[in-house]
Amino acid sequence: MSEHMLHTQFTPIFPNECDGTTEVVKRVAMPDSSKFTLADGSVFQARRFLPLGKGDHVLMREGELWVLAKRDDVWINIFDAWIRNITLKFLGKTIQVEFKEIETLEELEQFEALRKFHYRGGGGAGRTVPIIGRSNIWDLPSVLGFIEVSSSMIANTARKRFLDYPYRENGELLWSRWDHASARKYSNMICRISRFVIHPELRGLGLAKEFLEAAIQYAEQRWFFGGFKPRFIEITADMLRYYPFVGQSFVFMGETEGNGHRIQKDMSYLVRRAQAGEDIRGMPQGGGGIMTLQRGYAAQLIKYLKKTNKSLPDVIHSLKFDPSTLDQETWEALYRLNRRPKPSYIMGLTTNAKSFVSERCENHYATVGSAIEKEPCAVEGSEEQEPFIFTGISVHARAQMAQSREARSLQDSFGFVGSELDATIIQPFDFTLAPGTITLICGGSGSGKTLLVQALSQLSDGQKHACDTEICGENAEVHIAGEINRIASVGGLESIPGHIASLDLIGKGGLEEFLKVTASCGLAEPQLFVRPVSTLSSGQMYRLQIALAFLKHSQIVAVDNFCEPLDAFTMAAVCRRIRHLVREYNVAFVAATASYDRVGSVLQPDQRILLRRGDSAIVLEDSPQ
Repeated sequence: MSEHMLHTQFTPIFPNECDGTTEVVKRVAMPDSSKFTLADGSVFQARRFLPLGKGDHVLMREGELWVLAKRDDVWINIFDAWIRNITLKFLGKTIQVEFKEIETLEELEQFEALRKFHYRGGGGAGRTVPIIGRSNIWDLPSVLGFIEVSSSMIANTARKRFLDYPYRENGELLWSRWDHASARKYSNMICRISRFVIHPELRGLGLAKEFLEAAIQYAEQRWFFGGFKPRFIEITADMLRYYPFVGQSFVFMGETEGNGHRIQKDMSYLVRRAQAGEDIRGMPQGGGGIMTLQRGYAAQLIKYLKKTNKSLPDVIHSLKFDPSTLDQETWEALYRLNRRPKPSYIMGLTTNAKSFVSERCENHYATVGSAIEKEPCAVEGSEEQEPFIFTGISVHARAQMAQSREARSLQDSFGFVGSELDATIIQPFDFTLAPGTITLICGGSGSGKTLLVQALSQLSDGQKHACDTEICGENAEVHIAGEINRIASVGGLESIPGHIASLDLIGKGGLEEFLKVTASCGLAEPQLFVRPVSTLSSGQMYRLQIALAFLKHSQIVAVDNFCEPLDAFTMAAVCRRIRHLVREYNVAFVAATASYDRVGSVLQPDQRILLRRGDSAIVLEDSPQ
């Protein structure tokens, strides 16, 4: 065995004959494929993201392409594209989802279209393989999303702290400390999830865990880099601060360091050198890509300082704490200069690696699952568990009848002659709303669902009798009667000025709570929040209104026409996540809809109120099975 080989736990897999092995000497990535040149002079083309690169040892046969992970002495057949098929039961449908490597030009184009939803751009350095998800349902996007598996970066301060502990494989000590030498030697034992995008209209359906499982299985079965098969898989991303989707399989290592502690020192040095040399040529040259970026940032800083007469500390402070004070050109040029700390998670892929991760968790060097998810701001009075008891709730309407020639002819024909129409819309009934529960108000059109939602709001404000002229207009009156055992704050769908951006409505909970709640209400596309509200679709506007009702921290949230403007998949995503919000915020949630059969099975309410025209309301304390 070569001194570079390890005594690993991987089962050796060899092609029948190893004669004819050769080495990849060149790889050229083309728009829709990759071209490989081998040491024996042969050339072949393959799929764009085939996991193969310069220096890899290969063996080609008909229908087979074997590559050697030489540090582990394991051969891997990568000829066929990797595929994982699963079946999901959803809204009464059986959905086949296929996770796979990209093979066709159509798949590549669909993947490229989805990449625009990942704002950081770039992706994995070194080797990168995107895994896409496809379905067999005609009204779903052709590509549901993608997750990229990439080679790791050497620098990750959270990982450095986590791995700084003796690691063994089958009794052999690989490292005792995770120092610079260990990182350079063994970082290729780690693969990472470099980008992850689910189609914006499908977020909240539980697809994230399936994409993560696809990435894990791909890493275990196909991934290799630098001669190693992976022992660990990690993910480091800003979005994990707002959308902690990794679940219990991964452990939280901590946050990367960022550069906030040294940004001013680095820039001051470069700016000083440039000013001493009268232009940017006075800066230190060389140093590779990082220094090239730093010189570019310093040049932009010098330009901005000359234009504004501001000091360097002031500009750095603006970048770190209030970038809104910078003009647009400077902000776009310099925003990457300030690299914030990022949450970092890791998972073991092999028996030894899993044991290592488990031991580090036991020693409190990591936390299972999401350790950064913030608790919601406490709702005033939410600790009080007393339910809201409504008694004798009724709605009565009186309206003036038209007296035109046509109107009186109609009255005469059907025998309802008079000056007024007088009707009881909802007969008196009692019901209870408990904090942390969901009530679904059901009934056909005209049964009084909207009026009952209005009654909840007015009675909870202490108005025992009220007239709602907004609903009925000048020639009509609606009388709401009944009592509630205690006053409650009620939130509902409120109109939003079209000229403002959604982020202007952020509320006292701050950005993290805003993003968390909007995601739970089916809006997980950050770009929407910086656009004028008037540019949102009606469905997006509706979901934003629901989120804002929760963000008011009301004790009762009542929503009329619940999910009726939404397609079936978005409706399901909203219902699934709202169940968690209701429990977490300990709010009494009331949803009124004529589409109760469609909504009820997904929302799973704790109570249903069925309104029937001309008959008494029915209160079902448990969801019918």
